Amino acid sequence: MSLNVVLGKLSALKMLSIATMMFSSLWVGCESSEQATHQDSDEQALTSFVGDQRPESAPAIDTLRLAQLEAENGALRQKIGRLEQDNGMLSSRVADLESKIVSTTRAVEPARPATPAPSAPTPPPISSTGYEGATKAFGQKDYDSAIKMYDQLLGQGVSEDLADNCHYWIGESYYGKKNYKDAISHFEKVPGYKTSEKKADAYYMMGRCYEMMKDNAKAKAMYEKIVKDFPTSDKVKRAKQRWGQL
Repeated sequence: MSLNVVLGKLSALKMLSIATMMFSSLWVGCESSEQATHQDSDEQALTSFVGDQRPESAPAIDTLRLAQLEAENGALRQKIGRLEQDNGMLSSRVADLESKIVSTTRAVEPARPATPAPSAPTPPPISSTGYEGATKAFGQKDYDSAIKMYDQLLGQGVSEDLADNCHYWIGESYYGKKNYKDAISHFEKVPGYKTSEKKADAYYMMGRCYEMMKDNAKAKAMYEKIVKDFPTSDKVKRAKQRWGQL
């Protein structure tokens, strides 16, 4: 075999090898392209099936509403603070008033010496019993019995703190009997007792008696005396009314 023939065969083999390599490269490229195409198709199919849904982000906080709630909370705290302060002030005032009441009561009520308890209850004094009976008779409009019992008390030398009352209620009893002259005679004795608490009442009843006797001048004088000399009496208002009607 000649050298040219051998060279020719070698060239043919070399060309065949090159062609084989080129064909393999083309096949691999086509396969990769086909795989990529299949992959894109799968992704598109998955997207069409599931939908273009992405995880939703967390809702944003409404900062304006949060600020409003904080402002309302602060306002409520301020109101609670004011209420607590007012409550404290009221409690303090109540405590002060209670303290004043206690101190006033102690000042008004004199201290009484402690006395041993009696071994057996003693009957009330005769004057006290008679005064209660006379008052009961007056309440029942039994004026004659009331006058008699009050007179007995005065005859027994009843204490001064009851004597002025006896004269006053005798006068009221005579007034109930429309015996205005005798009523005035007993009402006039009441202001003579320095410690009497019935003075303004006695002057008022004297004014009423003078009215009934048609002596308006003396009635006005009695009412005027009450207004001037006893301004804190509960009879002042009634005295002014009677005075204005005369």
